[in-house]
Amino acid sequence: MRTPAPYDVVVSLAGHDRGKLFQVTAARGERLLVCDGRNRKLEDPKLKSPKHVRVLARCDKAPATDREIRQTLAQAAQEAAAKEGRLLGEG
Repeated sequence: MRTPAPYDVVVSLAGHDRGKLFQVTAARGERLLVCDGRNRKLEDPKLKSPKHVRVLARCDKAPATDREIRQTLAQAAQEAAAKEGRLLGEG
């Protein structure tokens, strides 16, 4: 399993936000700062343990606005759904 790096798209594996997508904005010590652009904005990121997330997609561009984060997450969700469909033989 790959360690999350800044700007990666991750899915939460634990907590009340389990199953939600986030973009890693930075790392602070042993924790990641993650945002989703809607509930957790760039001004107020969530601290999350790297053990509690899984990397879904790699992104090299730093988000400048919450809108860019939402667009990145939507694109990653579409790509993951398409990949899942191919794995299941539906697409």
